Amino acid sequence: MAEVMAISRAIDYCIDKNIRKSKVITDSRSTLMAIESTEERRRIIIEIKKKLKLTKIQLQWVRAYNATVENEKADTLAKLAASKDQIDTEFGASKAQVRYRGKVLLATKWQERLNNSEKGSWTKKFFKEVKFSRQHGDFYYNQVLTSHGVFGAHQKRLFDKEGGCPRGEQLETIEHILLKCKIWGKERDDWPKSWLQKEISNLVFYSPFKKGSIDILKNLMSSRLTS
Repeated sequence: MAEVMAISRAIDYCIDKNIRKSKVITDSRSTLMAIESTEERRRIIIEIKKKLKLTKIQLQWVRAYNATVENEKADTLAKLAASKDQIDTEFGASKAQVRYRGKVLLATKWQERLNNSEKGSWTKKFFKEVKFSRQHGDFYYNQVLTSHGVFGAHQKRLFDKEGGCPRGEQLETIEHILLKCKIWGKERDDWPKSWLQKEISNLVFYSPFKKGSIDILKNLMSSRLTS
């Protein structure tokens, strides 16, 4: 934006001094591309285009740090201006900056809600920080990560159904089904014994455990739908 503003001011200077057949030289290729773009909607760029149409002023690109005397002098003056305490020109944030600030604010508020909420305690074991990117999209494995599914504990909490394991061992939680329930012992035969000694939070992002868990959940849902 500093380069854009400089070009705009240079064009204004040429117009004020009636220097209509002139060139404004810059080493900012991105600024020239923005001015040439038919999709650019920033007000200052549109104003520059209008001024150029009404004059014979031309814009020219030069390579930066190429010992061009005038360009080197402009860089020196720009650095000098940037070191001043007083601000000569201010302009609003770009759309990209506004979107970024909004995203940061949203993430901050979201994180605060996550930290302060009494809900989602199971999921918070695996995800300490909020993220905008999609983490997992598997229907079955999302039940592991959320503890929401066909198993007894969730059905009892949501619909006040019987929540115990069919073997009468204990409340049928997702952790019980995957790591302890004798009904699914056969599906766990080829699992390393060390898995059964670990916290589930240490296993959920391990691909072999994920595959094995999905297999158990598919069989569980199939058995519940046919019973």
